[in-house]
Amino acid sequence: MKKLFVLALLVAGILFGAEAQNRSINFEQTQEWKKMVKKAKKEKKLIFVDCYTSWCGPCKMLAKNVFTQDAVADYFNQNFVNAKFDMEKDADGVILKKQFGVKAFPTLVFVNPVTQEVVHRMVGAGTADWLIAGAKMANDPQNNLSAMMKRYAGGERGAEFLAKYLAALSAAYMAEEQGKVAAEYLNTLDATQLATKENWELIRKYVSDPLAEPLKQVMTNREKFYAVAGKEVVDYKLDNAIAGAVMMLVGWRPGAEQAFDENRNTEMVNYLLSIDYPAAPAALAQLYTAAYIRKGDFRGMLDKMKEVLSYNMFRNGADKNYFQHNIEALALCDDKALVEEGIKWIDQVCLDTPDYFGKANLMNSKARLQTKIGDTLGADKSKMEEEKYTKEGEKRSGGKVVRAMRMN
Repeated sequence: MKKLFVLALLVAGILFGAEAQNRSINFEQTQEWKKMVKKAKKEKKLIFVDCYTSWCGPCKMLAKNVFTQDAVADYFNQNFVNAKFDMEKDADGVILKKQFGVKAFPTLVFVNPVTQEVVHRMVGAGTADWLIAGAKMANDPQNNLSAMMKRYAGGERGAEFLAKYLAALSAAYMAEEQGKVAAEYLNTLDATQLATKENWELIRKYVSDPLAEPLKQVMTNREKFYAVAGKEVVDYKLDNAIAGAVMMLVGWRPGAEQAFDENRNTEMVNYLLSIDYPAAPAALAQLYTAAYIRKGDFRGMLDKMKEVLSYNMFRNGADKNYFQHNIEALALCDDKALVEEGIKWIDQVCLDTPDYFGKANLMNSKARLQTKIGDTLGADKSKMEEEKYTKEGEKRSGGKVVRAMRMN
């Protein structure tokens, strides 16, 4: 009898454990939005909608690893009517995608069933804690995204409120609004007011344009911000802001859909000329070199590259990126002799490059230029060299290393 009792307890424990481990968000089985709205109105709950697609990897991760966690299941099943729609295949999903303004996947929205308006939004995939925190914010009528938008429109500008509002906008993937809110607030402050830990965090997270007034203030008054955040952190932010802005300009190529922004380029050049900052000379060099490419002056481009590289102004291997980015522009050149000159230069640089992945990237560029002049045999050989260098790099690094993804 005692053995039977113990066995019964073991079986019950196993069944209970299986049930506990298999709890999940209970999504409505119906795919009719009207029925979900009716149920949510009756229960006086928000509707949580998982906006997903069949091909979205992060959507699958959420469904498998996050929606199935007990804490998530318990909170969502108690507080929301839960729905999920394939935004491309489900009939109502296609309609709701437009109604909710879904632009990326996964998008998680919390909807007021009375007005059918989105009161809170989260884009992307995160942890169970991240999801529950967002859900609790959605259920807070004073602090969900919709409420904070109204508070902001009503004139609220406190630092603590703005920090929460900007974080919510960031989580909702509302980058344009996020930038506008950050700039509107920060632009009203002078350097002394900006140089606080709270406002530096706003700048660090939400301001990326070096020509924006807050970052200009940081550049001009670096010592104040060094005292707040440290020299390394502040310089890292300034370096990345300049590099990102410059890359947007030098990455333009003839034939692009959008016209080149000459005004932005002039403004950037003038700004870099006006500041005394270590990253400025290399950034200017990149802009000056790109001007030759836009004009189709590839002789001038090669000469400018040689001049720039002779000054040894780049840091942390950025000279290799500068060389490769510009030498590949010869793929736009119809002068065979200039392209061949570029190919020979690639070989010289490759000899002086100790990094095998760097050598592989150079062979990739060489193959592109050889293809340009019709040297298919040479291009095939360069591709074989690229593969050889890649394998050697993997061997020397002790395992497979993924090289940087090419964007063109």
